[in-house]
Amino acid sequence: MCAAVLDPPATTDELRFRANELAREVTDALEHTDGQVADRLARRRAFFAEIRAAVRNLAASPAWRKHDLTTELLLLMERLRDEIEADADGTDPEWRVREALQRARVVLHAMVRQLEHNELDRPEHAAAFVAQALADVEVSQVAALLDTTPRMVANYRNGEVRALRKNQARVTLVAQLVNELLGSMTERGALLWFDARMLAGRTPRELIDEDPVTHRRSLMALARGGRMESDVVHAA
Repeated sequence: MCAAVLDPPATTDELRFRANELAREVTDALEHTDGQVADRLARRRAFFAEIRAAVRNLAASPAWRKHDLTTELLLLMERLRDEIEADADGTDPEWRVREALQRARVVLHAMVRQLEHNELDRPEHAAAFVAQALADVEVSQVAALLDTTPRMVANYRNGEVRALRKNQARVTLVAQLVNELLGSMTERGALLWFDARMLAGRTPRELIDEDPVTHRRSLMALARGGRMESDVVHAA
């Protein structure tokens, strides 16, 4: 692991890379629990020392220094330390070490999603994201979702994005929703979600057409329901 010896990440790309790297390493630790007791304990102690240093490095970034997710992750590192010390033979019979690692992985994934959401608040980035994330969906259908032209969607897919002055609130909301939905759905499923009657008999598309600003909170909560269920499944 090199994350612990680097300077705190400064850019969005660096932050995302570091958080993803940590999540992968936590996943690897969850999947490799075999070996002799002495080897297992030594490997786990070394892993914890590295992962805690890397988490502290990530937490030192100005973007995360005062964030609630950072506080939660740091507290989980202390809990992980306590659980490792209490598990003298490294067998983790009650899965306490494993549970702390699973929770840390969920928080790291949440940090990555937070970075993605921040980027998707920029209309130009949001438009390109939707066009490319729904690459298997017909251009005309993506255009209707964004309330733009098929030609513009084709441009977005080719990386040709100009400053957007129209429908900025709609475009950023659709991007945020698609980002959430693709965590637990296919591209086609995400598209169909917008036309499902879920809120007092109305579809998400109808609410977006009416007022994307007014309905943003309720639509995001609805989309995150599927994402939250997915996180729970992965953590189990």
